[in-house]
Amino acid sequence: MLDKMDIPQSENLAFCMHACAERRGHVVTLLEVQQSVRRVLADTPEEVLQASWRWLFPGERLVSVPAALARSEHVPALVWASGSYALVSSFSESGEASLVRSVDAKVRVEHLRNTIWIPIRSIATAPSAEDDRPASTAIRTVLSENKGLFARAGLATLFINVLAIVTSLFAMQVYDRVVPNFAYATLWVLVSGVVLCLVFDFVFKWLRLRLVEYLARRADDVLSLYFFEKLMALKLDRRPNKTGSLVAQVRDYESVKVFMTSTALFALADLPFVLFFISVIAMIGGHVSLFPLLFIPIAVLIGLLVQRPLARLQQQQSDDSTRRHGMLVEVIHGGESVKALSAEWRFSLGWQELTREISKCGEQIRKLGGLAQYITGGVQQLCYVLLIAAGVYRIEDGALTMGGLIACSILAGRAMANTAQISSIIVQWQHAKHALHILNHLISLPSDNRIQQQASISTNALSLTLSNVRYAYAEAASLQLEIDQLTVASGERVAVLGRNGSGKSTLLKIMAGLCTPNEGRACLGDIDMQVARQSWLRSSVGYLPQEVRLFAGTLRENLSMGLPSPLDDELSDVLALTGLDSLVAQQPSGLDSMVFEGGAGFSGGQRQMIGIARLMLQKPAIWLLDEPSASLDQESEQCLIKIIKELPTSISVVFATHKPQWLSLSHRTLLLESGRLRADVPSDRVRTGSSAKMPPSIVKAGAS
Repeated sequence: MLDKMDIPQSENLAFCMHACAERRGHVVTLLEVQQSVRRVLADTPEEVLQASWRWLFPGERLVSVPAALARSEHVPALVWASGSYALVSSFSESGEASLVRSVDAKVRVEHLRNTIWIPIRSIATAPSAEDDRPASTAIRTVLSENKGLFARAGLATLFINVLAIVTSLFAMQVYDRVVPNFAYATLWVLVSGVVLCLVFDFVFKWLRLRLVEYLARRADDVLSLYFFEKLMALKLDRRPNKTGSLVAQVRDYESVKVFMTSTALFALADLPFVLFFISVIAMIGGHVSLFPLLFIPIAVLIGLLVQRPLARLQQQQSDDSTRRHGMLVEVIHGGESVKALSAEWRFSLGWQELTREISKCGEQIRKLGGLAQYITGGVQQLCYVLLIAAGVYRIEDGALTMGGLIACSILAGRAMANTAQISSIIVQWQHAKHALHILNHLISLPSDNRIQQQASISTNALSLTLSNVRYAYAEAASLQLEIDQLTVASGERVAVLGRNGSGKSTLLKIMAGLCTPNEGRACLGDIDMQVARQSWLRSSVGYLPQEVRLFAGTLRENLSMGLPSPLDDELSDVLALTGLDSLVAQQPSGLDSMVFEGGAGFSGGQRQMIGIARLMLQKPAIWLLDEPSASLDQESEQCLIKIIKELPTSISVVFATHKPQWLSLSHRTLLLESGRLRADVPSDRVRTGSSAKMPPSIVKAGAS
């Protein structure tokens, strides 16, 4: 298993895969390869290779070739040899292979007898249709991959239910054979046999419990990560608008997991054996088996009758719970504004109203579920009474003994108890079904994690091109941005001006690939961002939002988040250039000082400079800065201006600003009004105001 792979081995595999990918023309970061190695679950080195490569490049697969048949055109390839992974860089005429391993940093020449693994592009026979129920498909896939565990649990369930008839047969033998003759020797033989069966019953139940728990843990490991990554991959501008509601919807996965791991799973496994118990009753007591048999459709009918109203109530309760959770998150995040506006009473009233609605739905659900269980229990007792009554007539006819009647009653109780759980199973399933419906809808939203997004190029001379772009946020009534044609060449410095709400931030987000045009194309180089590999896109384009967010962790982790760990010397240089070295010096633990969620304790300007430091460590080919100096003091602003001036001429910089002095950094100036590009002129003409054809607003900005 991967979790048993030591760190040097995993690092060596990551090194080999990264080198192989680069030689195959893929643009992929070492950090991304390391993540792929750490996340896979596999049993053999070859399976680890396959799973890691498939995660990195969904459109490719590794094929095995015996080393004896390998030729020079097969390299680079991967191999498991001499107890570790290696990159096959070349083959000699004598059949010896040159192997590269990160642990020794030398090329070894060995005569391979192993199978080598060669990446090839998968050939799709037909385009796959878009799955409209991805959450359900993921759960079915995980369960299918663990069908061996289900088979073992099913075998244990078989033994448990077969052993369940032992106590009824024991009662029959005692009443029919032991009691009339007081045959104590027979009694203790029967007792010892039953005790042995009970021991086996305990063992099988314990094994089934362990199997189901192990299955639940494996499924949860995969599915929880799957849903979390699907959530992160959702396009930012196509997610539900309310963060709290979004979080609550993701939490619905817990309802599905609870159903999969609860006693309902055992009850479902035991249901098929109801007919087995009834068959045994028929063998012993004849037509008295009709009463437990009649109970089955009655229990199913009761469950079906409550299904529809339960589904409606579950949906209403879930929606209200989602809204209440969203309100809680909103109040916590906006606590400062809530207190400043003295608006606590407004949210308190809303909270109270939603709580009452949730309680009302919960009460109705419990009433309906309880009513179904009470009716089912009453019918169960009635069937039991009728079975005993019918058994008396069978005894009178000589077709049944007293012991046989007791055995039938025990088996009937077991059969009807399993059947009576149908209504409770339906109640739990309704909750899980609604949660699954929400998850299917949520992760079916537009995503950045698609198999088609694999394109990349290795050049650093990248241009940005927008063609016929039309953009509107989800559910917006009008367009927020309309750009017919805009190109930012490699190395250009471009300023974006415009009033608040003119579309400056939206333009930068589209350039960064964070927003998806409704129409038109946004290209990086010659590659449409909608088919670009995300790791390449994020490493090539650096984006600084208006408000930089810090995350819980150390200051060092926040500076290097999403990047390979930088060297201390490189980090020190960046801190000195951004002026953050004084901030680090004030921290009790330096770079290892803890940062609270959201960056509490850091000013807006400090968070902004930490964002600049991230960009400098990222080293992207394009910098996109949204109001970079809005929260900076004069000293920090001059520091940032100096950083931008000293950037290599090959790096493109696009920044939105309201400050005229920033125009000295730009070659071109764009003016946005109401989401449309009104002017695209050289910045020196804006600074001098020499163009009579320029819009008055841009001339005024240059003159001031």
